[in-house]
Amino acid sequence: MSVKQKQLIEYAMQDLVALLVERKGLAIQDAMKILYHSDFHSKLQDVETGLYLEGAEYLYVILIEELEGKGMTQS
Repeated sequence: MSVKQKQLIEYAMQDLVALLVERKGLAIQDAMKILYHSDFHSKLQDVETGLYLEGAEYLYVILIEELEGKGMTQS
């Protein structure tokens, strides 16, 4: 994994945490915990998926769909 890919993954994760805080009313620590423990996190970390190249809104939808499927989000 290149340095640029690591940066893009980190930026995507920061954006996702910010969106969880803003839209779900979570504390930063809770949003981070949810993201880091999701199946989506490992997919985002895998450069072969190319997810790190997608926009934050698209990634957020995928994450929320996973979490809702597991009953982990609050409305």
